[in-house]
Amino acid sequence: MQMCNRLVLGACAALLTVGSPAVAAEDPPPYPSATEAYRQGVKAFKAGRPAIALPALEYAAKRGVLGAQVRLARAYASGRKVPKDDAKAFFYFEQIADQRADISPSSPVADYAAEAFVALGRYYLDGIPSMPLPANASYAADLFRHAASYFGNAEAQYRLGRLYLEGTGVDKNVRLAVNWLAVAAKKQHAASQATLGEILWRGREVRKRRARGLALIILAHENALAGGKELKWIGALYQEALAESDTPTRKGAEALLPELGGVKMTTIMPAEAKPAEVVAIPAAEETLEPAAPAADATLGTGAPTPAPIGLSVGFGAGAGPGGP
Repeated sequence: MQMCNRLVLGACAALLTVGSPAVAAEDPPPYPSATEAYRQGVKAFKAGRPAIALPALEYAAKRGVLGAQVRLARAYASGRKVPKDDAKAFFYFEQIADQRADISPSSPVADYAAEAFVALGRYYLDGIPSMPLPANASYAADLFRHAASYFGNAEAQYRLGRLYLEGTGVDKNVRLAVNWLAVAAKKQHAASQATLGEILWRGREVRKRRARGLALIILAHENALAGGKELKWIGALYQEALAESDTPTRKGAEALLPELGGVKMTTIMPAEAKPAEVVAIPAAEETLEPAAPAADATLGTGAPTPAPIGLSVGFGAGAGPGGP
């Protein structure tokens, strides 16, 4: 009897399955791995095929591949390989910062984390109407401060120095501005050298030191041209400072150049000489090849505690001003 019942139940189960649609197997992933998706995306981007590159890089970025996040963030920020989209650039820079805010400053990918903080700081400084992201200069200063103090990023140090100089998002403090600019200037950051040089040359709320100021302006001009780009305002400042400097000041500046990290010049360009070519510097180009996708595997140990920055470590959705 029991066997009969079992047979009846088995027959019923068989009848229930007749005509039922077969359960479809899951579709295979579009790429063998996130790393392979990244490689295919890079290859397609280099071949000028963004329609193929973007899905591949997005697939890799969603799975935490730093190289893909960096390429997408830069591409959308610059608008060179894809239509410019600040909201999408912000999203990918935020991913980078959110995942790597406290990695070791000595990590091989620390520069990318610092770059993300600087980019986010600039977005918060101006706001992004299309998101909408309201401008928040105070939070921008916090982001610059983290990249400047924890990662030692020269661009962040320059940006933070400018905020202190102007009193934007922070209390105006020329002494702190000069300190941050001096730190970045020692790293041969041209804009920092030019800004600090102008402060000293003009005596802008500090004791006027025209020779040292001129030396920094000359060095800024040299470094900008050596990099193949120069901000127009640096070139204009260079011409103005030379035109208004007398011979003793020029000689004093020339003597200071080796101390400031520049090559000693036999003769400083006279004021009446033909101005050097001045070109506008474009948005950051993808000149650095992002680190290998698996590089983050080495970041799990030995990272020092990040410097306090007065806000949550996380920079993903919900973090930031007013976030948890």
